[in-house]
Amino acid sequence: MASKTIEDIDRLPAAEIESTISSVKKMLVVGAVFAAVGYLLIGFALFLELTEFHPLLDSFFSGQTEHSLAGGGPDRAGDGALNGQLASIHSFPSVLLWLKLGGVGHILLGIFIALAAIVRVLSLMPHRLSYEMERAQVTSSGDASPADD
Repeated sequence: MASKTIEDIDRLPAAEIESTISSVKKMLVVGAVFAAVGYLLIGFALFLELTEFHPLLDSFFSGQTEHSLAGGGPDRAGDGALNGQLASIHSFPSVLLWLKLGGVGHILLGIFIALAAIVRVLSLMPHRLSYEMERAQVTSSGDASPADD
């Protein structure tokens, strides 16, 4: 049971409802921008991984058969090419991880903002419904003719 009667409920003014709707639209745009940036970050990470990281690994494994990725193997003190390859290979995983996690974070933030906008709209529904019910009641009482009685 509700503690208030229908007459005790205060309705929001129509101007406040419209301003809230416009702010919800802005929230949805901001959420979409965050989600789009997230998808771009993840797409760039996958593109970078497939076009640069995997070919770099393939060239390392085909050219350096006696060394491992950890740098183990025969003496490599004078081999500058091997050291350069290992340094470039070891710098990629952190960049790829940053791009992927940043993308997922942006997507989740965009979803959260969109959900907050949905909650704001749902909180306005009783007020908008009361205006629509009042409008429908006025139009139905105005259309009543004496023959309907």
